[in-house]
This record gives sequence, structure tokens and C-alpha cells, in this order.
Amino acid sequence: MRKRLRKKRRLGEFRENIFGVRFSLRNGIAPEADEEFLWRFLEGAIEANRLLAGGGGQGPTWEFYVQSSTRGSPLEAQRAAVGLWLAQQPEVTTYVVSDFFDGWYGPEEAPYAGPQIAVA
Repeated sequence: MRKRLRKKRRLGEFRENIFGVRFSLRNGIAPEADEEFLWRFLEGAIEANRLLAGGGGQGPTWEFYVQSSTRGSPLEAQRAAVGLWLAQQPEVTTYVVSDFFDGWYGPEEAPYAGPQIAVA
């Protein structure tokens, strides 16, 4: 396939990877504290690492897909920083940061195939 078509279809060297984040919060958190935590997550884990996130949830379980705020794929260091931020939060009971997968064509298998990490 020609380079122009690979670029247009975002294939090969033009592929853009993203990763998923799923976490659960402690039961019994007030709705105001829940919303405050989400703002802290978006500012401290996502925006601080020059990333963008889309997703949501209801109750204790939340799921987001995360991409670079610039063109291209996020770095492994950015993905690790999101996981480290979640591990340090007392409200989080479990979390999973998926491996990278194709942001335009989706994962070839379930993005959360890895084990959940329980935070003590």
C-alpha cells in the first residue's frame, strides 16, 4: 500500500495507539466526593501527563480511553504515570491500565485482559 494511503487510513507507521483505564472506588463515597475525585483524576493523572481521556461510569466503577493530547501515540512513561497516580489514591480499590491498542480500529482482543491491581 502506498504511503499516502497508509497515512489516510492511519496504518503502519501512521497508526495511533491509545490505552484504557478502568478503576473502582470505595463503596460509600458521597456523590460530591466522587465528582471531586474525578476532577482530581482528570487534572492530576490525565492533563498533567499531556493526555486526553474520554469515558465515564456510574457508581463505583469508571472506565476511560486515553490518548495523547498531540498527534501520535502516548508514551509508555505516560501510561505508567497514570497507573502510579491511581495506585497512590486512597479512594481507589482496584484499577487496570490496559496495554496499548489501535485507537482507530480498536483492540484485537479485550483491552483489559490483564489482572486487576488491588490497592490496599
